[in-house]
Amino acid sequence: MQQVFLYLHVLGAILMGFYLMLPFLAMRVEALQSGTAQFGFLNVLFAANRAGQLALVITFLSGGYMVSKAHYSVLWMVLAVVLFLAIGALTGILGSKMRKALQDSAGGNIKAHIGSIKSLSVINGIIFFLVVTLMKFPF
Repeated sequence: MQQVFLYLHVLGAILMGFYLMLPFLAMRVEALQSGTAQFGFLNVLFAANRAGQLALVITFLSGGYMVSKAHYSVLWMVLAVVLFLAIGALTGILGSKMRKALQDSAGGNIKAHIGSIKSLSVINGIIFFLVVTLMKFPF
């Protein structure tokens, strides 16, 4: 059973790797000329964010099972949970900003929300990098 949960955990982590690319992709939204092109590209990023949120839940639950079967320090467990919750909260806020930006199919709302989308994606990328580092080097 441990191997099944490890597989799910790694698969979820690979899917969440999108959050390392998201800051670079979010910066490209403004580079597109037309509002409809921005709308389409942001719509793809919104869908990928949803998939990343699902992967976050799968990774969190499978990791919880694996932690219950192993011996890790309390500090490591607290840091892991806090960072996962931070990613969950920030991706939820990011999804809300994207949803508001996507209300106009001509791309008129994107300019008002792109700054916060880029900022949140950078913070998410940094936190995900910290999570990967914490998972690779447990103490």
